[in-house]
Amino acid sequence: MADLLEENETPTFIRQSSAWTPSKRARIQDEVISSSETDDMLDLRHNHALGMLSLMHTMYLKRELCDVTLMVQGHAFQAHRLVLAACSPYFNAMFTSELKECREKSVTIQDMDHVAIKEIVNFAYSAKVNVTEENVQSVLKAACVLQIDPVISLCCAFLITQMHPSNCLGIRAFAESHGCFELQQAADIFAQQNFCQVALQEEFLHLSIEDLIDLVKRDALNVPKEEDVYVSVMRYLSHNPEQCKRVGEIFEHVRLPLMSWEFLHSRVKDDRFVTEDERCKSFFDEARRYHSSQFYPGLHWEVSIRTLPRHSFSRSLYIYVVGGEMSPGRTTLSTVERYTPALNCWTSITPMSSPRRGVGTVMLDKILYAVGGADNTALNIVECFDPQSSTWRYLAALREPRSSVAVAASGGYVYAFGGYDGMTSLRTVERYDPNTNEWKDTPDMTSPRSMAAAVAHGSGIFVIGGYDGSADLNSVECYSPMIKKWRTVSPMHTARSMVSATSFKEKIYVVGGCNCSVSLASVEVYNTATDVWVHVQMMNHPRSGVGLAAVNQRLYALGGYDGNDYLRSVEMYEKEKDDWTVVSNMEAPRRRFGCCS
Repeated sequence: MADLLEENETPTFIRQSSAWTPSKRARIQDEVISSSETDDMLDLRHNHALGMLSLMHTMYLKRELCDVTLMVQGHAFQAHRLVLAACSPYFNAMFTSELKECREKSVTIQDMDHVAIKEIVNFAYSAKVNVTEENVQSVLKAACVLQIDPVISLCCAFLITQMHPSNCLGIRAFAESHGCFELQQAADIFAQQNFCQVALQEEFLHLSIEDLIDLVKRDALNVPKEEDVYVSVMRYLSHNPEQCKRVGEIFEHVRLPLMSWEFLHSRVKDDRFVTEDERCKSFFDEARRYHSSQFYPGLHWEVSIRTLPRHSFSRSLYIYVVGGEMSPGRTTLSTVERYTPALNCWTSITPMSSPRRGVGTVMLDKILYAVGGADNTALNIVECFDPQSSTWRYLAALREPRSSVAVAASGGYVYAFGGYDGMTSLRTVERYDPNTNEWKDTPDMTSPRSMAAAVAHGSGIFVIGGYDGSADLNSVECYSPMIKKWRTVSPMHTARSMVSATSFKEKIYVVGGCNCSVSLASVEVYNTATDVWVHVQMMNHPRSGVGLAAVNQRLYALGGYDGNDYLRSVEMYEKEKDDWTVVSNMEAPRRRFGCCS
């Protein structure tokens, strides 16, 4: 099937050059290891270093030639000053300065756990450290004081794997107090992404008022509706009644206007925290004016932080349809259409600079990205569209050509998964940083995939289905950007390539696609909490190369190929009715286009 789809796509190797600046560590290594040294000489150095380390470890275990004793909580650890100083800048300064410890045979270490120091000293001799749930915090604390970066990194990576709604706030506070800023950021992102579960935990109730405000004010707070933020705040205040005097400071960041009218009048209106605080009453009045303006367009309401939807809300007004192909002759398109579901209106906007089918698209910070694709050959071209100026511009090219690429955005980055380079389906992954205009390699997927779908959901990115070069796939894998690891999750019921997927109402919806050259109308839904796939109502038409997007609590499936014709129809799905309805038509029938909202 893929051979028929992409038989004319041959690889191109045109890439944008970029300057590379070596890191400080690389420069030091270059000074130590000459580029003229042979592999045998490098192997000799490596084996010599390992042999020396092994011998020193043996001497440490036998207590031979030890010249210092570390006293920690009444426990004595004999060691060699040279080894400790080489491993730890802290010990280096202690043993090479005029401090009294420089000459003393016994040195007392205060405010550290003896188990942690034992692991640290063992690491100095063996390059191994045993990190467990029980000792990780004490080992990390000691490593931070002793400035041993490899142990700090290992402990932080371990804590990231242990992250859970019940402990992420504690990990964040611990990381902040010890200057582990990457761990702090990872825990902070986890808390935002899993806010509804985090707010049910004991740690949430023990936040300081400042930390509570800092959390609920975030645009990136992942909640399906603002009512969840309100309920969480009220639970906190019920547990911390002494903080009620500062309720106005909290509600400045709770977005009452975005709650339903029914919730405002059945729950918020009669809440004493609102009725007894002047600032809260003003926020409630602001919410009423906001809702009234929806019915009386001439009525004024002010824009504030409370009227701006959070990132997790379906706040998109438009669905973009980008490039693709149409009959006859699989003509490759550069045209772009924009659909406004609220008005059921289509508009043609500025076309891309390059015609492309199999292009991956995603919205990030209100900018539309068009990644890869093909026009006779697989492309590494990347463009972005700014709706404010209605202009496209080229960005740094992908590191390798990718047609039929799956694209998603997470944590401020754009990710490109797999695709087809003109010869084979790829398992490689690239990440784009808008701040540096640079693509970097990211850990490979477990399976090569082209014509797959990618969905950012919660703290992970799910790559779904696709074609591996010989068969359509039902397998699904999830990438965690925080720990840079892949894991396999439950497969779909049906193998699908040329498939589309999106996050909708706290689950992942997958529609249509192609199985053994047969276009599909079936729809599957994945629950990330239970790792279970279920079928819901099929679409009215089979659609391979389909587009999918969510706007205003509705799901839209657009275009595609039904096995006979290229489609221009659009179907809308309502979860409450479990029903698809044809609601509109695109200006041009197309498939294998980019689609996002």
